[in-house]
Amino acid sequence: MGIGLEDLARVLNMSPLTGAWFEQTESVVGFAPQKPSAMRPVILRHWAPTGAIAVVFARTTKTYRIEVFNPAHDHRDDRPKCWLREDGNIIVSRPLPIAKDDLDEAHRMCFEDDQATIDAVKAARWQTK
Repeated sequence: MGIGLEDLARVLNMSPLTGAWFEQTESVVGFAPQKPSAMRPVILRHWAPTGAIAVVFARTTKTYRIEVFNPAHDHRDDRPKCWLREDGNIIVSRPLPIAKDDLDEAHRMCFEDDQATIDAVKAARWQTK
């Protein structure tokens, strides 16, 4: 097995790539503030080389709003921190600003394997108001 982009970025001490998954509390993410201590998976869309803010999209397993389908992850053996075992949806219509400090290695879960998901996230508008 060769070295992947995620591994290369880590070796070069670069910022996370679009498609990196993190977990963070709702109080930090702000997607569903009524559950402040609940953990929310978010996928990185934009990490500027300067500044303290990154832009992420939230993932939900609710089926009421399908924007970008994201299949369940099956790489737990290689990435034990990943808990995305159910199919989900990425809400790309709602870019969320988040402090880069909140997207650290302790909160990183995995890197997206599904190329269609990565392409859709890259194509999504990410500017926040």
